[in-house]
Amino acid sequence: MRVLVTGAAGYAGSGIARHLVARGHEVWGGLRRPATLPDGVTPWLTGDLAAQAPNLAGMDAVVHAAGLAHARHATAAAFFRNNVLAAETLAKAALAAGVPRFVLISSIGVLGRALPGLADDATPPAPAEPYAESKLAAEARLRAILGERLSILRPAAIIGPGCPGNIKLLLRLLRLGAPLPFRSINNARSFIARDDLARLVELVLLANTPPALALAAHPQAISTPALIRALAEGLGRPARLFPFPPALLELAARLFGRGAMWESLAGNFRVVPRAALELGWNPAKSLAETLRATARYDITTHKTP
Repeated sequence: MRVLVTGAAGYAGSGIARHLVARGHEVWGGLRRPATLPDGVTPWLTGDLAAQAPNLAGMDAVVHAAGLAHARHATAAAFFRNNVLAAETLAKAALAAGVPRFVLISSIGVLGRALPGLADDATPPAPAEPYAESKLAAEARLRAILGERLSILRPAAIIGPGCPGNIKLLLRLLRLGAPLPFRSINNARSFIARDDLARLVELVLLANTPPALALAAHPQAISTPALIRALAEGLGRPARLFPFPPALLELAARLFGRGAMWESLAGNFRVVPRAALELGWNPAKSLAETLRATARYDITTHKTP
């Protein structure tokens, strides 16, 4: 297939583009500005998608992985412009060019930050922040424009070598040998490896009847203490976990304006990716294996303290 992957220099987009090239597809990497792309990906400077639409004639598919992610000080207007208007402009261009497949990389965050039970493809949205609200708005607009041409993937937190977010912070603390007061956290959270997300994207692109919506997450969840231990094993360092009342940790996090980070670290968010599994998708590794590989990569990119 001839595929445009927007956000091809970002973490998720670069993984998707690299996988599609390895599988023999002709991949164009959409960029807002010049950047390094995976080998075999042809750069395409699309500019600001909220302001101008590329000519997508000849494309077999579009994978829209570009957007503004968890920027702490970004405004709701910035999220709307980058995640809603840009996606809408691209979708209209795809419709005008007759592109038959369009995959929107959304976010599991549209369901909320933490859930008491299991989440699946039918769980109603409950976005808790402007980023997630913008992703949900983009989903609705693209459904109205593209209809059955559209498949929406809602990935859980994406992990793997070089991943951003809380994993990066935990690796830094483990490298420093810092004691971590998280042993008493009893939770279960879902994640997805970047390579597994890329394989799911290809399955959706090639499916005779692609799903309209699919959650992208490893079928097995992991607790925060087990996640930290897996990272520590990969680093060859002790985890140095010790017990501390989670209620006090939560209070401190909220006092310092880090309530969202606490919910992402300690809350429950277990996902059953039914539509993905029905496509024949399965993760290549366990979450613990992916986390250990993430930590081993971290060793190669950081000097030992």
